[in-house]
Amino acid sequence: MQAPDPLNPRDPAGDPADGVAVAVERRGEAVVVQVSGELDLLTTPRLDDAASQALRERPSLLVLDLTGVTFLGSAGMASLVAVRQAAGDDLPIRLAAADPVVVRAMEVVGLDEEFPLYPTCEDALAG
Repeated sequence: MQAPDPLNPRDPAGDPADGVAVAVERRGEAVVVQVSGELDLLTTPRLDDAASQALRERPSLLVLDLTGVTFLGSAGMASLVAVRQAAGDDLPIRLAAADPVVVRAMEVVGLDEEFPLYPTCEDALAG
């Protein structure tokens, strides 16, 4: 297996060892983007790619599952805002976030006003 390129966060050889793991899963009419690890300047492009993939599937609901995120930097928050803008007003987006560090970061910058927050992915799917 090829070693990941630490200077290229879009490197397909990347794995959770680079700080973040991202997966996209369809659940009925919804699409869930599950993220675990740290969302910072180097890892956010993986979230951006997954969110773009999820939006191409044209779901009726997009859930960003951040319950496994242990650090949410400003680049990660900017990525969440970009997903909201790309989705437009017609697609509901819900966030699942449990770590107090992540929830507090979102509250400090007001993202809790932009995104409904739920403690689990299942709660976010149920609404």
